[in-house]
Amino acid sequence: MGNGDLSAVGRTAFAVALARATEATRDHPWFVDPLAVRLSAAVSQATRERVSVGLTAWIAVRTRFLDELILQAAGRGLRQLVIIGAGLDARAFRLNLPPELTVYEVDREDVFAAKRRILQAAGLVSGRRHEIVADVLEADWLERIEYVGWRRDERTIWILEGFLIYFDPETRTRILTELAGASAPGSELGVTMSTRTDEPRHPLWKAFDATDVDGWFAECGWQAAVTTMADASGRYGRPLPTGVAERVSGLLVAARTVGAG
Repeated sequence: MGNGDLSAVGRTAFAVALARATEATRDHPWFVDPLAVRLSAAVSQATRERVSVGLTAWIAVRTRFLDELILQAAGRGLRQLVIIGAGLDARAFRLNLPPELTVYEVDREDVFAAKRRILQAAGLVSGRRHEIVADVLEADWLERIEYVGWRRDERTIWILEGFLIYFDPETRTRILTELAGASAPGSELGVTMSTRTDEPRHPLWKAFDATDVDGWFAECGWQAAVTTMADASGRYGRPLPTGVAERVSGLLVAARTVGAG
């Protein structure tokens, strides 16, 4: 299954999915992603081997972190999940979500087109899932989600997994501030941020300044709890492999709108 028609950003969705598929091969997997597994089976062994140990570890940790954040928020009664830069995300299919929770996925048309082919081949259908072709840098992107049912006056779970790395600091601040302004009190946010600054890096990545992350989120309208990739993996009972912590680093953020209880 090729991805030559995808944008450079879209191709990263395939790399992430291949990394996520590795989890299913473990004796006690944290999750099993049906889209990722199907994609992995359709590509060559050489392609799978190009996915690094460090990326695989990072994807596993951040996937479990966000899975738990979503399920906990749903348990608190939140019924709108918006995944920005959704890529090949399969949470609408694999998480045990309340039947009344709606999933809104935001991404590019080329990414969705490739995803639809995989979903069709896998026979996966979800009535709770909506695709929204939009760019968060466009003025009307929130209106596009509203058009298919999302409501500003109801609490939302926002997910930005591996998304902000593609933007400069000013744009990141604008995105987070806009989300806070569009969120009903009690809305929640999950963000993952790679803080790796050594070479080689993806040519589209913009380095993060990892100092005072809590303060930055507060300025954007969010009360944030921040943990590191290494701490989270250790807490989950899987310390990072030798050498990975030195080569790969990331932050995991769970946040709520400022003033929320």
